[in-house]
Amino acid sequence: YERAVELAPGSEKTGALEFVALFSKPSKEEPIAWPVVRVYLTLKNDFESSLVPQVTYHLEGEKMKFDTSTDLGRRFKEAWLDRFVLDKRAIRADMALRHKK
Repeated sequence: YERAVELAPGSEKTGALEFVALFSKPSKEEPIAWPVVRVYLTLKNDFESSLVPQVTYHLEGEKMKFDTSTDLGRRFKEAWLDRFVLDKRAIRADMALRHKK
């Protein structure tokens, strides 16, 4: 997966350390890949008391948040991104069939 990280919308006003990572999987057939999967990251601003900041993240549309200080949070899996990509492609294909008359 290719990725880009940007400051989350509105975080420049609040001063929060919130970011959005955009993941896509380009190929020779589709160099500008669609769909994009968003992962939202928050860094706890505790740099004075901790050498490694606490990072939490969640994938778009998911309620479950992961903390990188836990075993599960440290095991980010590409399969999670694959699931979102497949779901988005299936929705797009379904919508194309519905509008085809």
